[in-house]
Amino acid sequence: MNSIGLNGSLLMGAQSLANQQAAISTIGNNISNINTPGYARQRANLVNDVQTGQGGEYDMGSAISDIESLRSPLLDTLVQQSLGNQGYADNQSSLTSTVQDSLGEQFTSASSSTSSSTVVSGSGPIQDALSNFFSAIQALASSPSDPTARQVVVQDGATLSSAINGAYQRVQTTQGQIASDASSLTTQINQISKQIASLNQQITLSEAASGTTANGLIDTRTADVEQLSSLVNVTATTQSNGSVTVALADNPSVVLVNGIDGGGAGTTQSLSASYNANAAVPLTISGSTTGALGAGVPSGGSLGSDLNVANDVIGSPAASGNTGILGALDGVANQLRTQINTQNAAGFDLNGTAGGAIFTGTGAADFAVNSTVAANPSLIAAGDGSGPLDGSNAMAMTQIQNSASITPALQTMVAGLGQTVSTAASNQTIQDQVTQQLQTQRDSVSGVSIDEEMTNLINFQQAYSASARFITTISSMYSTLTSMPTN
Repeated sequence: MNSIGLNGSLLMGAQSLANQQAAISTIGNNISNINTPGYARQRANLVNDVQTGQGGEYDMGSAISDIESLRSPLLDTLVQQSLGNQGYADNQSSLTSTVQDSLGEQFTSASSSTSSSTVVSGSGPIQDALSNFFSAIQALASSPSDPTARQVVVQDGATLSSAINGAYQRVQTTQGQIASDASSLTTQINQISKQIASLNQQITLSEAASGTTANGLIDTRTADVEQLSSLVNVTATTQSNGSVTVALADNPSVVLVNGIDGGGAGTTQSLSASYNANAAVPLTISGSTTGALGAGVPSGGSLGSDLNVANDVIGSPAASGNTGILGALDGVANQLRTQINTQNAAGFDLNGTAGGAIFTGTGAADFAVNSTVAANPSLIAAGDGSGPLDGSNAMAMTQIQNSASITPALQTMVAGLGQTVSTAASNQTIQDQVTQQLQTQRDSVSGVSIDEEMTNLINFQQAYSASARFITTISSMYSTLTSMPTN
């Protein structure tokens, strides 16, 4: 090593002081952000400062090469993807439970049931109402000329109608609320996209001006990308200029952030939700330039679970797509109306006239007791025409309860919903654990450890004190040298 002289030594000592101070400041920044979401631990990287001159190589002490943000791109990507799955699982569990409550029916299996406490006052659970209605018909079969028995059939029929109408209305209202939530989510997605685009601009400008990595801004952008992922499944790709491009994972042509464009500005797209309760696919998500994104897109994040529950779990009425709970309720109501009316038409009422329609409507929403029968229960065709004491046709009606398309169909639908709720809860627990494990693994790389920071603080503090002592020594030597006589 060539000698750098006293002047060079003073410069080296001053630079060492500055380096240790910068390292201590970095530690202080880490400690102050130990509880800041999204913050990644930073480290001042010291390197040997070697310079060359006419005399060859000169060691000038140390220099800070950069302030490094300790991130693992792989773990960041895995956490981001897991947050998308977690957003879906959390929302799915909550929504399916809400749908189950709004339906108001709880079945532990296809053959057993319990009443739900969530049924609106004035209407009973559908299963109980079905049981009561057919019990009333059975009582009528035993006493076909009893006006009270006939009135009970009408009353229990009205209760059954109310139960079916109420369940259908509540479930469809829940579907509308989910659609409203989806619309709010698209607004959030568009806003976060704009924030990411703005951070892209700040990061590229900052790094171009200073030549250093904009760690703080990158931390904020990473947190925003992760928040966006929990709402909708996206892929984030870092570009050579430091910006990120964000696109839908299910449809990469829908770019939400590209450079400094986001939320529908410039080359990017914004998202929107549309809802039509009577459409085959009630809830759809669209891109501002690509239009409707297709069935099940997006498939992840909270928005993905909104789509799944609205379109697949709740579904659409028989007049449209005939899927999910709404289609099943329509099917039960239509089969009940058709089979009861058909059987009633096969018999004769108290006046000896062939029976007419007991129920009216086109589905679960308007299923009702025929107003003519409600006003005159004697029109119920309980017999086969052999006399007023004959109840054979009413007895035949009681068999309809166990028709595969009525009570078993209802129980199968509700049991299926119960399984969906159970599966969603299980998936939520599993996904929460997976996300927590990945975040813990990332924290081992990026998280701030107070013990480690305190150890580093002591080391740099001692180095700072030694650098100051070194400068004092060189200064003393300088004073001695300058005070020496010249002759």
